[in-house]
Amino acid sequence: MQSAIKAGFGGSLRITGTTRGAPAIRRSGHRPRPVWLLLPVLAGCLWLGPTPGAAQPGSRTADIGELVSVLLRKHPYLFDDQSRDRLKATYREYRLTRAAEREREKRGRGASVEQRPEEAQRPSWPARFALVHFLDTCPGLIRLDLREGLPEPAPTDPIELPGSAGALLLQLVNGREETRYLLQDYSQSSPPEVEPIRIEAAPLATTWVLLSLSGIRSRPTSLVLELQREGEEPIRLPLEVKAPAPARLKVSVLSDDTGLETPAMVRLVRKLNGRDYRPPNALDLAEQFEGHGSGQLSTNLPGRLRGDYWCVPGPFEMSLPPGEWEIAIRRGLEHLPLFDTITLKPGETAERTYRPRRWVDMRKLGWFSGDDHVHFRLLSDEDAQRLMTWVKAEDLYLANVVEMGDVNRTWFQQRGFGREHRVVSADHVLSPGQECPRTGARFRLGHVLAMNTTSLVRNLDRYYLYDWMFDRVHRQGGLTGYAHVYRTYPQLHRDMSINVPKNKVDFLELMQIGILGTNLYYEFLDLGFKLTAAAGSDVPFAGTVGEVRMYAYAPEAGDGEAWFEAVRRGRTFVTNGPMLDLEVGGAMPGDELPVKSGQKVQVRARAWGHPGRSRPSRLEIVRHGQVIHRIRPSHPEEHELRLSFELEGENGYWIAARAEGSDGSQAHTTPVYVVRKPLRFWNHEKVERLIATRLHSLDEVVRLVARARSTHEGEVADEPQGEGERTAWWETRRLAEQGPELLDRVAEARRIYQQLRQRWKREGSLRK
Repeated sequence: MQSAIKAGFGGSLRITGTTRGAPAIRRSGHRPRPVWLLLPVLAGCLWLGPTPGAAQPGSRTADIGELVSVLLRKHPYLFDDQSRDRLKATYREYRLTRAAEREREKRGRGASVEQRPEEAQRPSWPARFALVHFLDTCPGLIRLDLREGLPEPAPTDPIELPGSAGALLLQLVNGREETRYLLQDYSQSSPPEVEPIRIEAAPLATTWVLLSLSGIRSRPTSLVLELQREGEEPIRLPLEVKAPAPARLKVSVLSDDTGLETPAMVRLVRKLNGRDYRPPNALDLAEQFEGHGSGQLSTNLPGRLRGDYWCVPGPFEMSLPPGEWEIAIRRGLEHLPLFDTITLKPGETAERTYRPRRWVDMRKLGWFSGDDHVHFRLLSDEDAQRLMTWVKAEDLYLANVVEMGDVNRTWFQQRGFGREHRVVSADHVLSPGQECPRTGARFRLGHVLAMNTTSLVRNLDRYYLYDWMFDRVHRQGGLTGYAHVYRTYPQLHRDMSINVPKNKVDFLELMQIGILGTNLYYEFLDLGFKLTAAAGSDVPFAGTVGEVRMYAYAPEAGDGEAWFEAVRRGRTFVTNGPMLDLEVGGAMPGDELPVKSGQKVQVRARAWGHPGRSRPSRLEIVRHGQVIHRIRPSHPEEHELRLSFELEGENGYWIAARAEGSDGSQAHTTPVYVVRKPLRFWNHEKVERLIATRLHSLDEVVRLVARARSTHEGEVADEPQGEGERTAWWETRRLAEQGPELLDRVAEARRIYQQLRQRWKREGSLRK
């Protein structure tokens, strides 16, 4: 029987031998080790007892980069902090140089050495050898030399893993002619009877194996390593492993407004290996996401807040491995996040109650938050309850829950539209909307959003005629806008060039995935078109609800009617951190301020945050896209910036405020439109170039229609079976059929731009 000798900290194992065909054990070189990594000690002997039964673990071949990647991601505890940092740096160097080598192999000779960047010229072998050296000096390494014989049985000690999961790093020496790498997984079944863990030891080669274990119990459990060798009997080595006794954690989160238990966003990470653990009551949203996501929500928040979270509806209790843990608690932008380190002891229970502090209550200032782009199936009360829990956890006032469509079908179906189908709970509203039309397989005109509709507006025979949808949404009292304006994809500038000049568009989604993009926004503002700034998360394809949000000034927000009216009026700002306030001559964002020749206006702006949450590092006033005033903090802890100055009304302009937080977060208001009649508030100096850009976009649409007609004539008549091919086929057919009407709309837009050009010329003599 095996003796109960406790394994010490440090020292890799070298297993050799001279008799009976199996390796022996010898410990070499003592090294200091971090807590929880106990040295594995194996008994070398031939297994003569009965073979228990269980599932065969999976394995796959890898290269050294893959093996080190898995080690760093799943089992970083195998190295101490200092060694792990050096290993990460070496791994990054290996990836960089290996990628450059592959690129050189792909291109052949390619560019001359002088033309290549330095990193593209470095070979990968030095980094590869360095990675092997790290593995070779890993304190927990089990080194088995299979070239020699079988030793006498030696005593062993159970290998104590850091928890129910851990890893063994093995080096099987069967020769030195080549080196192989294996990744192998093993999960302890219940009951704990198992088949041998079969590992192939290649002939005349050294095989490195990273064996990932999971489901290990706190009492000692017997496993068997079966080392398989070509043309020889396998060697079986008995092995005992165990996990420490689990601890328990109880957590509750309280609302800072009421002191009562509340939903919250929670991240629970074991510091030993960086592994995230799911609270037992965390929402599973896979069904409502229709396969596009789950309950683990990867956010695009700035700084330390970035990462994965779970939405928990209330208190939870769970069993966890002992050790140090970090818990993060969030409740949206208006609350300070909490980070706490907890030390859990074996067999003991720790209880924690958290109350994230509200650093600002924008509702009391008349501003209510919204997310214009939430994908979520909403067909039942259970669906609504899950989404409402999530919205409450993020402290978001209104979610525009959009049914999404293309030329084939729709996703994230809603059970109804209009005021009667909104879900209202205290200060939170779920309002059905849509993202449709949405073209993008072959012929892209952009994605459009609608809010506050009474029905789904969708007609495949008019699918490429976006104005058809805009007009019907407006007849319902709804709002229309373009999604993803922060980036160029999906070529939404094409349809914007058709319908923005016709005043059919209410808002543009400037902010998403933590990015504020204003290039297109500024171009259309500079042409004198009024457009409201909006923001949306696009969950589940990105982030979490409200990670970027639009605030609308609606003191009596109620069930959402006043909020939608505020958006229609343009009284908004977008942010993922700092709060913003702008007043120009008493006018708010979205307002038109009439001025006379020579009149001055007072501009007041304020950006504020909290030292622990998006403290503003810059406040700017932007006129016609150019910064005319800027202020920065006078000391590092300043959490509020203000600007106040007089400005000539001149010939009119649009003017907005924008801010940046110390954590990289951003905010931007809808402009105030300063108008000196009969002049337009546009950027007169840039009008000719801007019109030329829009006409170029219209040319793109003309070419798109021509290509659709040509492609349609050459395609098969039968509809393809694959979803992607079917979508492309239908887009081609729809655009070919609707092309003549779309070209009529292009011609109408050209006439509008021609009229604007004529007005621009006439205004030249009137401007000062």
